Amino acid sequence: MQQGGMDSIGQFCTRVGTSLALALALITFSGCSTGTTGLTVAPHSTVSRDTALALAKHVATSIGGRVYVIAPSGSMLPTLDEGSIVTIEKVALDKLKRGDIIVYRNTAGLAVIHRLYERHDDRWFVLGDNNASVDRETVSTDNLLGRVCAIFYTATEKNISDQLTAVASR
Repeated sequence: MQQGGMDSIGQFCTRVGTSLALALALITFSGCSTGTTGLTVAPHSTVSRDTALALAKHVATSIGGRVYVIAPSGSMLPTLDEGSIVTIEKVALDKLKRGDIIVYRNTAGLAVIHRLYERHDDRWFVLGDNNASVDRETVSTDNLLGRVCAIFYTATEKNISDQLTAVASR
């Protein structure tokens, strides 16, 4: 009886380890990026949208984070487009640094994904990679949803309606 229980635990640990290794490999080979690359379009991969979404959910569950799909606005090109899926982690405002990609809630209630540009006291100014000026709204502890910790590039397929969407706004 004891041996059977140990086998089940061992098999479970092996499956979890394999899943995490696969997720890490896909993140690595899917073209993860936290900076601009000189590209004019976001990277894509051959990973299906469903597979990327499942992996992103797995990562989010393991870190207590959330998954967002990118809405088609173009402000985060070339880093992100509507084929991208991101996982965000909870993080304290004072742990953020210039260049981090974050998701925040704007005054209209929309989740916006942009890059941290400049800090002033307890607020950050943010900027889309493809925008000429910083957002009118700033990011504070009150509206910060999280920092992007994983980007999944996919073979572009549009519309996953039941997922949270982060607008890369202009």
